[in-house]
Amino acid sequence: MKCAWMGCAAALLLAGCDKAAAPPVDPAKETAAINAQVDAFNAAMKAGDVERAIAVEANDIHTYGGGPDVTSATQDLTDTKALMHDPNYSLRVKPEHTEVAKAGDMAWQYGSWDASASDPKTGKPAKASGHWVAAWRKDDQGRWKLAAVSNAPMGPDRAAAKN
Repeated sequence: MKCAWMGCAAALLLAGCDKAAAPPVDPAKETAAINAQVDAFNAAMKAGDVERAIAVEANDIHTYGGGPDVTSATQDLTDTKALMHDPNYSLRVKPEHTEVAKAGDMAWQYGSWDASASDPKTGKPAKASGHWVAAWRKDDQGRWKLAAVSNAPMGPDRAAAKN
């Protein structure tokens, strides 16, 4: 009986060995891929190409802060197109730190942002800066997509130091 149990245990161990091991995740490579998405977003926003900018987002993206909450890429596309009618509108984000999950399928990132828009009272450009935290995940094709973002304006002490 003892040999039968040991035989079963050995068979179970060997069955587990049949699975191919996932290749190791290269955090630097994955961070570079995420940062390439951020660069594509910035370039698209600068060019006024909202569709290309929003293409970095997951369809079910959630964003908080800086205006009404957004719960889909479609909603963000509509909202961002409306902002682009302002000739003084601009947005640039800068990643400062990225961490990739050991499995390589999720990551989180934080950074800063700079924006401008027309002051409603004067029509002149008004600038703002702040910080953001984001979650990224890979889609079915292995591409990094922005899944969630929360942002906040820079505190007055840091804003004064920046200017």
